[in-house]
Amino acid sequence: MASRAWSTIKRFGLITVIMICTAGYPSYPVKAESGGTCQSAYGQSPSSIPEWLQPAQEGMDLSTSYRYDLLSGSLLSTKLVDGSSCPSGGLNPDGSPNACGLDVSRNQTIAWQNRYDSVILTAAQANDLPPKVLKAVIGVESQFWPAANWIRGEIGLGQMTEFGADLVLSWQTAYFQGICRQAFGSAGCSTGYRFLDLSTQRLLRGLVLKEIDATCATCSGGVDVEKGGQTVEVLAETLNASCSQSAHIVRMATGLSPSSLMSYEDFWRLALANYHAGAGCTYQAIRRVGTPSSWNSIAANFSIGCSSGSEYIRRIEEQIKP
Repeated sequence: MASRAWSTIKRFGLITVIMICTAGYPSYPVKAESGGTCQSAYGQSPSSIPEWLQPAQEGMDLSTSYRYDLLSGSLLSTKLVDGSSCPSGGLNPDGSPNACGLDVSRNQTIAWQNRYDSVILTAAQANDLPPKVLKAVIGVESQFWPAANWIRGEIGLGQMTEFGADLVLSWQTAYFQGICRQAFGSAGCSTGYRFLDLSTQRLLRGLVLKEIDATCATCSGGVDVEKGGQTVEVLAETLNASCSQSAHIVRMATGLSPSSLMSYEDFWRLALANYHAGAGCTYQAIRRVGTPSSWNSIAANFSIGCSSGSEYIRRIEEQIKP
């Protein structure tokens, strides 16, 4: 979920956030040989790329068989899995699966967590992203259940929030233009997102979230599976946006490029934490360190309200690293 720690950002002061969002954006020209937006944002081609950050390859096996209680509970509660042979239909009072529910839903839980693999691989190839990371983010965020939670403001497989929509509209120019033209036509989209009035920005953020909302009252299980897959591309765009913003934050806080301070692996950890916790948390942690040489030095300096960023990276790595 992008930028869930907004209350923490407010404590750091809106001036910090405004500086991060509106300062002159650096240009990251993306060439075919560059490895994409995230490698360009890093500042140089890494000398070696670890297995978990390997780029997409045709026919790459992304299959997993994790236990996902949220997914199992959703499959049971929507009757996509028949739990009638189990006590209480396979569910505990809080909606989580009981032992019997886990057992009867196991096959479908495995099928659901792998049903978007081809979509993930395609989006990873199109956006020069490591597909294992893209899939792990979905696993941690939504456990592959694409329904929206509008009460919490978390939408789609990547549990995008309004602040995540702000991130992708701010940093992914082509994506912004596409959304903006849907609403206003080309004439109303000649300026960048940040130069629009606040009400227009709010409208566009709403359009992003509506675009990835797979809730469907007339569909089996209450979700539109095909539309759920369409949210993967938006998540990929947003992760690229987080790489660009993270590099910008590093330069603002230290005056140096990420590649001169940390490994490519650690830059990716920073970008993922930024997607989760938000720019205010990232900026303040780096400022506390001064000149960070590793992800660990940054993680140790998250404030209490931002500390979930460190746990988020642990959960991501748990999904993709042996």
